[in-house]
Amino acid sequence: MDYLKTITVPTPFPVGPVNCYLVEGDELTLIDTGPIDPPTLESLRDQLRARRIEFKDFKRLIITHAHVDHFGLAAQIVAASGARVYSHPRNRWWLTDYDNEWNSRHEFFLELFAASGAPRALAEALAQGRKNFARYGASIPAENFFPLDEGDTLALNGDRWNVLCCPGHASGLIVLYESKSRELLSNDHLLLNISSNPVIEAPARGETARPRMLVDYLASFEKTARVDVRIARTGHGAPIHDTRALIAARIAFHRARLDRIEQEIGNGAATVFEMVQRIFPRLKPNDLFLALSEIIGHLDILELDGRIQFEEQAGIKKYSPTRAIQPV
Repeated sequence: MDYLKTITVPTPFPVGPVNCYLVEGDELTLIDTGPIDPPTLESLRDQLRARRIEFKDFKRLIITHAHVDHFGLAAQIVAASGARVYSHPRNRWWLTDYDNEWNSRHEFFLELFAASGAPRALAEALAQGRKNFARYGASIPAENFFPLDEGDTLALNGDRWNVLCCPGHASGLIVLYESKSRELLSNDHLLLNISSNPVIEAPARGETARPRMLVDYLASFEKTARVDVRIARTGHGAPIHDTRALIAARIAFHRARLDRIEQEIGNGAATVFEMVQRIFPRLKPNDLFLALSEIIGHLDILELDGRIQFEEQAGIKKYSPTRAIQPV
């Protein structure tokens, strides 16, 4: 699509730069924004000004999911322009009541990390580390939020793009698909060189159970594999030209990881933290949250499949196999 311009801006996160997408026309639109961070802001402004565009000119923002590297700067753009912000309903409170969303989740993550078997001091540091991400985002006014859900369509420069809900990396993640060009805006659902994490989330407002992110992720992979895609434009890195092959590889990876984790439980790894140490022996401290997310996601599936069980001992979940596992 000639009207779809990629704007790549730096982020302060290990994932590196994020791809935003500019759509010029009657309704100037930006898809994702990058986080609140001075180099990101400077890069985004410079690239827009090279096209004679200012923040005040935007009519719409589309936020693919509620991770700060994709929506942090939305508040500044809306303040300058009054732009309407479209995103999945599950992202409403992240976008309109940002500080409360972070604060209300602190205890959830503290308890989750403690239940994983992480030492108390480390659990507290991890929970605080999650809270420290708050500086990379801000709220938009509630009246500027407009929901996008499965089956909705968006007009971009006269073309109709279908909204597909693909939870997994984030529970409110959407992708956009245009059937004539067979183009997919996959953001972090599909990435070429990175297997994006099924990031653990707290229960949403009005819910009591946390989403089972990897369960949802695998279902979203299978859903996307049924879509006829010529090219997928991603949230980080280069486009994808064979989405079905990539999806098959991702699913195979997770199936193998399920077997590996079940094996480690059979070998005596009883807690999530012990499994993290065995699966990721050279893990950097900053990656511990993502590693915990990945292990917990696979444990969810193993439990649903009846392959493992757990019991709580002094507030710590301890897992055991439900069938004979040959130690290795």
